[in-house]
Amino acid sequence: MTKISLEVVNFKQEMDRIEREVVRLANADIEQRIDFASANLITVTPVDTGEARKGWRTQKVKTSRGRLLSATIINDVEHISYLNNGHSKQAPKYFIEQVLMKIGILTP
Repeated sequence: MTKISLEVVNFKQEMDRIEREVVRLANADIEQRIDFASANLITVTPVDTGEARKGWRTQKVKTSRGRLLSATIINDVEHISYLNNGHSKQAPKYFIEQVLMKIGILTP
C-alpha cells in the first residue's frame, strides 16, 4: 500500500486568517441586524410628542481590534414601557417584542 502525506504550508497563518474573516462577517451580520431592528422599532413606536420615537439608540462595544463584544438597543424614555404595554391606540401591546420576534432577534 502506498502512503501519501500532505503538509499544509503556513497552516497557523491560514487558520488565523480564516478566524479573522469569520469574526468580520459575524460582526457585520450582527451589526446589520441591530441597526435593522432599531430602524423598525423607530418606525412602529407610537408618536404623540415624538419623544419615545427619538429615544431609540444602539450601543455597540468592540475590542481594540474591532471585534464586537456586545450590541444593545436602548430606549430610556420614561414612558416607553407604558407604550409597549398597550397605552397607545397607535401600536399593539408588546410592539417591541413583536418587532424583535419578526426579525429573529427574539425567539418565543
